[in-house]
Amino acid sequence: MNCTRILYGSRPLPALCAALAVSFTGSAAHSRDREQPAVIVSAEATATAPEQKLVNQGRTFVPLHSTLIGQGGVTRLNFSGTLSIHNTSATNVLAVQQIDYRSGAGQLVESYLSTPIYLKPYASMQVTIAQDDVRAGVGASFTVDWATPAGADEPVVDAVMASFVGTRSYSFLSPGKRVSRPQ
Repeated sequence: MNCTRILYGSRPLPALCAALAVSFTGSAAHSRDREQPAVIVSAEATATAPEQKLVNQGRTFVPLHSTLIGQGGVTRLNFSGTLSIHNTSATNVLAVQQIDYRSGAGQLVESYLSTPIYLKPYASMQVTIAQDDVRAGVGASFTVDWATPAGADEPVVDAVMASFVGTRSYSFLSPGKRVSRPQ
């Protein structure tokens, strides 16, 4: 696949992916406490609702492969995942209005926001899926609904998946794609 790059073993990783892979090496990557919040955003990254009207509304679709099948269907490998949403604007607030996690069958597994989160310029937030969370199965995905003021840049939305089995680790990046947003 040209849009998803598989990274594994001791091969060189880009700095961002390497930093993320290192952050997953703790035992929390294998079984995140279900009481910990899945949405991660620092107070310093958030803003109040902007006064200007949020006229640009969009939706980004991001595959998050929480389970992959190998060896002709014989082997399943579970991955932890981190969805990252980045405000790319230097001057405008990004409203993250809804984040939905869906199964490979397209069924809603979990919706993460009850109210919008407003990200400051260049700020980001994450949503995590534990490696042992297999609710969405093969072909899982996120949809992220967002809004910006007129003329603001679109956010960058992507997911990093990682799996740790014995002494081996696997990770890959899945970029988001803007899709139509129902009114």
